[in-house]
Amino acid sequence: MYTELDQLYNMDIIRTNFNQEKLLQELLTSNLVDSKTIKIPKSKYFDTVTDTQEHIYYLQRGIAHLSYENKSLAVLFDQQFIGLGTVLDFQEKTFDIQAYTECELLTFDRKQVMELLFGMQEGMLYLYLYEKDLQQNLLEKIDLLYQKGSVRLMKTFQTLCHSCGDISKDGNWVSIPRCFTIKRIADMTNLSSRSVSDFSEELIAKKIIKKEAGQFIIHIKYIE
Repeated sequence: MYTELDQLYNMDIIRTNFNQEKLLQELLTSNLVDSKTIKIPKSKYFDTVTDTQEHIYYLQRGIAHLSYENKSLAVLFDQQFIGLGTVLDFQEKTFDIQAYTECELLTFDRKQVMELLFGMQEGMLYLYLYEKDLQQNLLEKIDLLYQKGSVRLMKTFQTLCHSCGDISKDGNWVSIPRCFTIKRIADMTNLSSRSVSDFSEELIAKKIIKKEAGQFIIHIKYIE
């Protein structure tokens, strides 16, 4: 089905008209879909208060981590859906999501979302783009694992800077949130904590990054 959509639609048009922000507005303005806000405390796992078989979530605020069988899959940032793929997937949830910071979620009934999308002429395009982006993220993750350890670490720093970094007042440095500890970055890069520590020291010596009170800070000229 998705192969046929590739042939029928221009990808730029799909990204403009069927992105996650547009879908959120459709859900919030629809009389067919109920929503409520919940909060996940820092360090807690989502499955203690959520159920992705019954609901779909939108991460309004916060940072979370998605893993499968203790293997890191992705870091989730605010302004994105979680579990949207379960609209067409009736299998039991097999992944874990941990809140790296306090997370605020909008929760929607999965069946109501499914009915809304199936009732729209081009509703499937929202799911198509969501799955397309997940696939691209997975390919990028696989490609990253083929890189040397130091390159892998630096690319991860760059990604975090773009996604959730805080630029210094002088505009020369970008701070990564403190929730990204050496252990968590090791999980993301598939490196050992010792390797992350050693590679970080090399980058610090080259003045590419610095570390203050456990927080990684990257010089802006090294952020691609």
